[in-house]
Amino acid sequence: MSDHNIATPFPGLDRPLAIVDIETTGGSVTRDRITEIAIIEIDERGVREWSTLINPLVPIPKMIQSLTGITNEMVASAPRFEQVAKEIVTRLQSKTFVAHNVRFDYGFIRNAFAELGYPLSLELLCTVKLSRALYPEHKRHGLEAIIQRFGINTDARHRALADARATYQFLRIAADDKPGETFMTAVQAQTRRPSLPPGLEPAIIEQLPTGPGVYYFYGENNNLLYVGKSINIRSRVLSHFNADRASAKAMAMCQQIRDIRTDSTTGELSALLLESQQIKTHQPLYNRRLRRLSTLYTIQLHEDQQGLLRPEIIDVHAAARTSKMYGLFAGQKKARETLTNTAKAFGLCDCVVTTPGPLRGPCMSRQLKRCKGLCTNDWSILQHNTALMDALGSEALKAWPYRGPVAIVEQQNPNDNESPHTAFLLDNWCLLASAHGTGEPDWEQLKATSNNEALLDRDIYRYLVKVVLKPGKDLTLIPLQ
Repeated sequence: MSDHNIATPFPGLDRPLAIVDIETTGGSVTRDRITEIAIIEIDERGVREWSTLINPLVPIPKMIQSLTGITNEMVASAPRFEQVAKEIVTRLQSKTFVAHNVRFDYGFIRNAFAELGYPLSLELLCTVKLSRALYPEHKRHGLEAIIQRFGINTDARHRALADARATYQFLRIAADDKPGETFMTAVQAQTRRPSLPPGLEPAIIEQLPTGPGVYYFYGENNNLLYVGKSINIRSRVLSHFNADRASAKAMAMCQQIRDIRTDSTTGELSALLLESQQIKTHQPLYNRRLRRLSTLYTIQLHEDQQGLLRPEIIDVHAAARTSKMYGLFAGQKKARETLTNTAKAFGLCDCVVTTPGPLRGPCMSRQLKRCKGLCTNDWSILQHNTALMDALGSEALKAWPYRGPVAIVEQQNPNDNESPHTAFLLDNWCLLASAHGTGEPDWEQLKATSNNEALLDRDIYRYLVKVVLKPGKDLTLIPLQ
């Protein structure tokens, strides 16, 4: 642990700063731990350095040891984070938290304090973004690029104090290199607005619409990272940048964002359906929940010769639409797990649910006193059928409430029939066609573009159940038969 004064503050300072750098066991803000921290305080009293190794209480991966030079032996006798937390917060409080790629360092430190029950909240200044603002003619703004560009002397890259010193030297050089007003205006601009991803130009945020639609996050080489939707795109996008301190996935994604594009829609339903379609088409790296499933499975009940209802796991596209479907599952394994859990909870017989076969004496569950005795004639077929239908009731898909297809019209302004709208053609929970326009929708044209081979989609089903059974004030439902 070290603590000593160095040179005087750089010219033009108008606020106390704490320049911070950390080393960690990896890049996950929620899983990995801090192994070293350095803080350079800059205020009216001058400039002071402090640093310490930290025992992360977990092994340091060999790759990280090689990169930083910090070994398990070095941190074995170092203090734990909670033992230096008071020292750290004393040095950070009432100062602007400065770091090169501030979201990384602040994210780790804020999470470490959160584990101790302390809600850390500081003004942030990112020197990556400051470099972009002051030196837009350069493409690279990583610490290594800045060290090389300005000839900054450093003797221990990827050690916290050395990197914090390099960041401090960059501030000194930039303050001397640029007119005082230019430098401080850039600093103030960074601390006034939300902390954006380091690779994202602020002008992109300013251009985001505030209405409903779908937004797309792009990384290097125009790679699509994420697709999302909102009734207020700008507000939702900014919320991503507040959340990344608490989520390793969100932080990793935000570090990679270089561009944001949008598609405005007439309303929330249009945004929901477009988001689902775009995710399934493009398979963005950070979207998991809505990714397309090549095959969905459902459970249907079929009556055997004894009148006993037996569940069958079946490809949803081959399922009989006239029979009730129970659940939409990503795979047969998930469907079987549902049946197994159902059997245990409702006393159902293995011979019907888990290991289908004839009733030839007590099944394994009966021997374990879980089956209520269909296989031993202690329970009737009617009782078992009733229990099975009750057990699967929560998984049952809603019945399509119309004789045929319906149209839903989403109006941008429900009080103005001439405002832009989107018309959707739906049947049996499938989206057959959609069209945008103004005035009265062209129903014949909508029908002509109908995709009669449209397949049942789990996410679209979930959206449509809400709006078909209870349309909102901006939606008009029109039966077409």
